[in-house]
Amino acid sequence: MPWQKHDDVQTKCYPSTGSTILRIVGFILIGLGLFLILFCVPGWAWLAAIGAALVLLGLLLIRK
Repeated sequence: MPWQKHDDVQTKCYPSTGSTILRIVGFILIGLGLFLILFCVPGWAWLAAIGAALVLLGLLLIRK
């Protein structure tokens, strides 16, 4: 049918142009960010997030 076109999917590959030093700095920044999140967020906030995740998981299991 004329309104159903089957075009090929186009993909683009982007070469990795970053230097090794920039990648190392990136990993260090990610590690520092995780460290700050883990140790600066109070325990009650982690418990609230885990509780919310358990409630959502329970709802998903009930619906299936």
